[in-house]
Amino acid sequence: MRRAARRVALGLSLSALVAGAAGCGDDPTGEKAYETKVAVYVGIPTRGPWGVQGQLLARGAELALADSGGGAGPFSVRLSERDVTDDDGRTVGVAGASREAGNFLRDGGTVGVLTGLSPVTVRSFGLTAAQTGAAFVSVSGDQVDATPDDLNPRGRRLSVGLAPGDAAVARGLARRADAASCRSTVLVVAPDAGGGALRGAPGLDPKTTVRGKSYADPGLVSGLRDALDGGADCVVVAGEPTAGDPARLLREVLPDLRDTTILLSRGAASQGTAALARSADLEMEAVVDDGVPEATEEGRRIDAAYREVHGTPAPVGVLAGWRGMKLMLRAINEAGPKGNRRDGVSDALVRVAVPGPPAEGRQNPDGTVTNPTVSLARPEAYGWRAVRPLDAG
Repeated sequence: MRRAARRVALGLSLSALVAGAAGCGDDPTGEKAYETKVAVYVGIPTRGPWGVQGQLLARGAELALADSGGGAGPFSVRLSERDVTDDDGRTVGVAGASREAGNFLRDGGTVGVLTGLSPVTVRSFGLTAAQTGAAFVSVSGDQVDATPDDLNPRGRRLSVGLAPGDAAVARGLARRADAASCRSTVLVVAPDAGGGALRGAPGLDPKTTVRGKSYADPGLVSGLRDALDGGADCVVVAGEPTAGDPARLLREVLPDLRDTTILLSRGAASQGTAALARSADLEMEAVVDDGVPEATEEGRRIDAAYREVHGTPAPVGVLAGWRGMKLMLRAINEAGPKGNRRDGVSDALVRVAVPGPPAEGRQNPDGTVTNPTVSLARPEAYGWRAVRPLDAG
């Protein structure tokens, strides 16, 4: 395990200097295949309020590649991790995602792309992957509302989405609100506009809904404070990373949050909220799209590997990154001699079984999978930890 991890780390350090092995020439499709080495790009934020969550996805992918010996079939895999944070160092927005999508577009060795967490990143990477023929896996994050651009080109499917739909997360939030005996719920939605935001949670029946462009929106702060002053006993934050860090909003009303249940959607479960819950002794939970490490034998093995390398149990995000990378490696292996070509890997991606944890699954015709994962997570000193599976159906 340690030797394989060092091999991956060496490959990562060299990826900035080496563009891949010598090519074997163009073919009539215009694609250049590399003889022994292929590249898989991982687009994640590494800075700002969502940098930790992004790095956890990447760490899961690194562990999966190390577990597979650094490659698939006869091919060595060069894992290139790209920071999709905008140039301001804080925002997970369109600019950073588009910038980094261009990097794998220009890299002739790219056969596959992984991303997640932010629907903005998923959209930007997914569009570029579709236009270039690269296999694409989204491992987590809210759904992306289709636009005309998303529907073109209208060719064969090249992607797989491992994350459950927004409705499954909404049901999880509603059930946790019932379990907490919430009598008066305030629903916070941020951003108010933008594709992929979880704009509501059917079944919650909130007494009040407050909306804002970001968690720094003064109207959002005053609306939440008014709701708490009016007797709200539960706060549900349904957001996405483009809105920033929900901890910023919650700190503004911290004195009013005592004896209040706080529930977060997957796009609001930042490292900042976990730290705030611990430091201020808040009653806080999150509904996330990652597996529970202790629920399966494979999850426990991944958890142990993560602890060996990073010194803590695996936080939310690690298993999702592992699963996405294992799926991509299966596609490269299944492609056989064409595992060093985008068309070969993308053709194989839409055929292979979906790896666990929690279990092996199948692909649906639309690219979703039969075994999406929804879990209850609680804050720990090292971040959010999935502790209980929830029904995704």
